[in-house]
Amino acid sequence: MATLVTPEKIAAMSTEGRAMLYANCMKTVDNEDAIFIVETIVDSGMPYASKKQMSHQDPEMKAIETIVNARANEKAILDAAESDMPPLSVIEPQIVKKLGNLYRAENGGTVVAGYLLAKRLYELDYEKGPAKLMPEGSVARTAATFRKKPGY
Repeated sequence: MATLVTPEKIAAMSTEGRAMLYANCMKTVDNEDAIFIVETIVDSGMPYASKKQMSHQDPEMKAIETIVNARANEKAILDAAESDMPPLSVIEPQIVKKLGNLYRAENGGTVVAGYLLAKRLYELDYEKGPAKLMPEGSVARTAATFRKKPGY
């Protein structure tokens, strides 16, 4: 892991600095470093999000996390990844059904869903691929694809 962000550096940041770092890592989530940084910020117990943005302490994020990590959804997520489709495309309807208009791009809901899916797929030895358009009627406009890491 190549990250230079430490718990001490996070503690020394202003709330705004932590919020910006958190938001940037949630958006990019290109690798395990971004996930490590987000988890370090959350574990610090220090404030890190604006009131407008969904964050780890919100019940909406917990609901999305439950859907992403549900055993019943694993096959659909992996099948989407193997078919070069964004895995978000197969679970977003469940998120929308559960959260309604609380799931939207403006509050970071689509970013949260993408982050949690990436985290789950990294744990299963997948790597992020290019973003693709989501199906017509989706809340998210685009979402990442994933592929099994070479050698796995």
